[in-house]
Amino acid sequence: MSDNHDGKHSSKKMTKLASKVLHDKESEKQAKSLAGSVLSQAESHHEEDKAAHKPK
Repeated sequence: MSDNHDGKHSSKKMTKLASKVLHDKESEKQAKSLAGSVLSQAESHHEEDKAAHKPK
């Protein structure tokens, strides 16, 4: 996967950080909401990557 993106999807680094926030029991509700948003954008990006790399 390339590090280049069109700004519509979360980067791997942001996805990893968002995951940590969601798993942290002491994270605030607003932080978890933002983290969920980051992960929802990342999920569609990873699905597109999987589809693009499927053998024909």
